[in-house]
Amino acid sequence: MKNRIPSSARHWLDSPAVHLADSHAERGAQESSFEHQLCLFGPERYEARYRYPLVVWLHSCGSSEFELESIMPVLSMQNYVACAPRGTSACDPDGKLYRWNHSAAACAIAEEIVFEAIEVAQKQFSVDPAKVFLAGFGGGGTMAWRIALRYPQRFAGMVSICGEFPASQQPLLHLHAARQLPMLWQFGSQSTKCGIQQICEALPILHSAGLNVDIRQYPCGTELLSNMLTDLNRWLMEQVTQQASVAVPTVATPHFSQN
Repeated sequence: MKNRIPSSARHWLDSPAVHLADSHAERGAQESSFEHQLCLFGPERYEARYRYPLVVWLHSCGSSEFELESIMPVLSMQNYVACAPRGTSACDPDGKLYRWNHSAAACAIAEEIVFEAIEVAQKQFSVDPAKVFLAGFGGGGTMAWRIALRYPQRFAGMVSICGEFPASQQPLLHLHAARQLPMLWQFGSQSTKCGIQQICEALPILHSAGLNVDIRQYPCGTELLSNMLTDLNRWLMEQVTQQASVAVPTVATPHFSQN
């Protein structure tokens, strides 16, 4: 397919709007070690007086926080501030590729990492605290499910791209609050990890729980396509623009669309 997202897009990112948190020259000598494991993105024509929506990106397994460099030029170079923390476990001897471990202890660490990343982004950029969106791809998408369902009141929305719905560790423990959280679940119809079979298995749970999930299918496997990010950008902006006008969130049942 011609619209796959390339594994590396660093040559697109010559703009000074892109900030990587491992840059000593930009961050100064007093930064924490955590900031070396975080990629930050600032939009083009950044306006400090405007409070931007924040996208927290959780990378796929076998990748790193620098996956954000490939995502934002396709998602939007202007609409958002974004940050991407590094996964909890290294999956190569050189320590350059990471994944999200889903044990109870690792999930607790991932939660801390995500909320620290949000704090760092809020210090570096003008961010609207009521418009923080958690998104992830693959294993990062599954972790996005976990964290958003555990802390639904901390986010304006959750997006999982090709991320399996978690079946362990009581993901629906905070069901009442989770019903108010807008969620987008994008998947590849040909995926063996998060495809039609897995979606059909999760649908009765989502329906019974009354979660507000928009489910969209794409003609691919476990891949991240450019039209997925185009649809994601549109969905995010819908949440941002509707947020101020909706006084009381409504509970919606999952609905399914094909792209």
